[in-house]
Amino acid sequence: MNVTVKLTGTLVARTGTHEARVAVPEEATVADVVEELAERYGPQVRAGVLDGQRLRSDTVVVRESFDATETLSTASSLENGDTVRFELNV
Repeated sequence: MNVTVKLTGTLVARTGTHEARVAVPEEATVADVVEELAERYGPQVRAGVLDGQRLRSDTVVVRESFDATETLSTASSLENGDTVRFELNV
């Protein structure tokens, strides 16, 4: 399945992009998206987002939809076509 990822803050510098589309397995989680981003853009992405298996305290991930946003964790399941935004609160 495909997920669109929007990046902000220092993640733009770490990846060189504001937006990426990643292919992840069905029933993927936010952690799977982070791993795919790290594979594509380098391990600095993982270090910039995760503290062990959890999101860093300065990182928020939200699922964007037409009428709302939902805050996610690394264990949150994603669906094909989702758009998630990684925000760094520094």
